[in-house]
Amino acid sequence: MSNKTELTIELEQEQIDWLAENVVDFALPDESKAARVLFAFAMSEIDSEEIFSSDNSKCLCG
Repeated sequence: MSNKTELTIELEQEQIDWLAENVVDFALPDESKAARVLFAFAMSEIDSEEIFSSDNSKCLCG
């Protein structure tokens, strides 16, 4: 049984485009699956301090 909960997030267009490209490149069902893959990878492979440090958590906007 799935334990998914709907979540609304705001993304920059560049991020949406990147997700869409990877959905096509890796034959994923949709951008939601691509985002879940990213979360799973980050949660299992990368230190949270590295992800959320001030050096890495900058906005891509102008």
